[in-house]
Amino acid sequence: MKGLTIGKIMLAFLPAFLLMPLIAALQIGLDQNQVKTIIIDPGHGGIDPGANIAGFLEKDINLAVAVELRTVLEDAGLHVVLSREQDTDLSDQCNNPQIKGRQRRDLAARLGLVEEVGADIFISIHANADPKPERRGIHTFYAPKSEAGKKLADYIHGELQKVTVADNRAYPGDYWVLKANKVPAVIVEVGYITNTEERFLLQTTDHRKIIAEAIARGARRFFAESTLI
Repeated sequence: MKGLTIGKIMLAFLPAFLLMPLIAALQIGLDQNQVKTIIIDPGHGGIDPGANIAGFLEKDINLAVAVELRTVLEDAGLHVVLSREQDTDLSDQCNNPQIKGRQRRDLAARLGLVEEVGADIFISIHANADPKPERRGIHTFYAPKSEAGKKLADYIHGELQKVTVADNRAYPGDYWVLKANKVPAVIVEVGYITNTEERFLLQTTDHRKIIAEAIARGARRFFAESTLI
């Protein structure tokens, strides 16, 4: 009882910048000593623009959404690492000489961050493109054989469906960054840059924040409710 009283007194004198992450962690059922680490991976970058139309580059929107998502998650008391924070690829950060090709080395470096930072989950942000300009909506993918990845994708996609146009469910995806990942991982395609309306929305801070907040809610639900991690 005495120790508990002392603990309450100490909490009362903690500065706000230390106290708020603790409160946020408790709100999602986590002990401060178990705060989770999330890698947010803005796809493409550097000489790899990803999809593009009329000078609108996927790599730029990926990074803008990722930065917004980092802010939301950090405000909730979670530890976040971005795979890139600037317009660059990561191929020169791959230390495995057996991996050949710029794109493969870039992806390997992104995956290498998982062990380097002790990540609990991996969220890769992309945007979509299609020859048919009427195609629209968010898609979420997970590794076909990952039960935890599917659970994470379901939570995230379910939250996205509540706030914007999204596919009817999350789907398994044949992507190396998912299949080779050592933690639950998802790819979120945040919209079609070839769709006039979605291209406009993705250029607005408000819409990117709506997407980021939904992804964050899904990730927090995964940590709070899943028994797979």
